[in-house]
Amino acid sequence: MGLIAGGIAIIFTRTNPLTVYHAILVGAFGSTYNFSETLVAAIPLILISAGLLLAFKMKFWNIGAYGQYIIGAMCSSYIALHVSQQSSSVLVLSLMVLAGLIGGAVWATISALLKLFWEVNEVISTLLLNYIALYILDFFMHGPWRDPASHGFPLSKPFPACAQLPILLHRTRIHLGLVFGVIATIVIYILIKKTRFGYENEVIGENPTAAKYAGINVFRNTLIAAGISGGLAGLAGMAQVSGIIHMIQMEINADYGYTAIIVSWLGALNPIASFFVAIILGGLEAGGYQIQMTMNVPFGIVGVIESSILFALLGGELFKTHKLVLRRKKSHRQIQ
Repeated sequence: MGLIAGGIAIIFTRTNPLTVYHAILVGAFGSTYNFSETLVAAIPLILISAGLLLAFKMKFWNIGAYGQYIIGAMCSSYIALHVSQQSSSVLVLSLMVLAGLIGGAVWATISALLKLFWEVNEVISTLLLNYIALYILDFFMHGPWRDPASHGFPLSKPFPACAQLPILLHRTRIHLGLVFGVIATIVIYILIKKTRFGYENEVIGENPTAAKYAGINVFRNTLIAAGISGGLAGLAGMAQVSGIIHMIQMEINADYGYTAIIVSWLGALNPIASFFVAIILGGLEAGGYQIQMTMNVPFGIVGVIESSILFALLGGELFKTHKLVLRRKKSHRQIQ
């Protein structure tokens, strides 16, 4: 149904939807290079969705991966912009990974603390923190971090080589962030399926009051889940600026934070399933650029398709708990 709705939107561009969908498939998976670009687009989605589904499992609705991604990118960029070319690559990248994780985690735990102490709805607080993160980035990019040689554009100086994630495959842009994504997926899967922490999170999600009576530390678990969720979003930001952009700028594809929400739900909050869904949506992203260049179809169509799929999925969830029954309305005479 989501693809049908997307097809209707494509018709308004005066293009055949089947032709567009075929072009997206070819642009995403039609060659080795195209598939490598799909994996590049999937890396942030894999990392962010792995963290989100951990929070969603306990019904902590983290809608703030957008802002956590930005803060993680900024924290890691601070390290990159203050090291010399001669610095140890292992040390610099390790510090950048740590800074990205901590930055994203801290930004997420703000909402967790607001919820735990004052019962502030985390949907509202995480969403509003996205805008604060964006304005902080805007301040630094138009102020302290702007490269004097950028001719007024909000760009930082390029990162030194020691602050750039290594490429995994020659003649592609696939970087070490893919390894981070695989490790994150495995760790989150083990946490959810094989540990007491994962079991407690599900209990908290089902009934926080019952969880408290059962002796589960709701305060601690919520902070940990929010921290891991935000930390992985921050790591995704670090991977993007270090592995792809090689600088910090206003356009760092922070919208991955919203797309990853769709990935988590399409993957049914399962880390392994979400990993492959991230690759599929990464293909949609890569193919979207292809149709924009070759068919003059706006890239915004990709967002329409993604959101349509999400709405169709959420609508389908209704039938898991409700049964649709058609009844003939009785006439007044029959009632008497």
